[in-house]
Amino acid sequence: MPQRRRFLLQLGAASVALSLGKAGEALAAAAAPSADLSVSAFAPLIGRDFKLVRDGTASDLKLVKVVPLKNAKGYADEKRALERCFTLVFRSEQPSVLAEGIYEFSSSGRLGFSAFMSPILGDKRSYQVVFSQG
Repeated sequence: MPQRRRFLLQLGAASVALSLGKAGEALAAAAAPSADLSVSAFAPLIGRDFKLVRDGTASDLKLVKVVPLKNAKGYADEKRALERCFTLVFRSEQPSVLAEGIYEFSSSGRLGFSAFMSPILGDKRSYQVVFSQG
């Protein structure tokens, strides 16, 4: 199964667990990321190096930008959407060919998280991770 599809299915399973209320809390906790995935959490990390691991191969990228959602109209909770819907932009010092897929991310002093990352700009140096938790 393609990694993006598997990631989306896992995300869907977490949503179903959340909708089950008390009975699904344990499932949701197991599926939920351990890190704070918000604009406020990542903004102070701009300029920091992140280690990425996929299929046993490690790479290093620098977080260069946190791009928040510009307009939260239409979201049930606009304040939450502005904090939880954003894009991280990473850059490699040297050209690298990292494939689109799910990576394990970690940075010193920060809990790790998994996310789907894709190359952008076609420069073999720029990558993005999009969060939409509105």
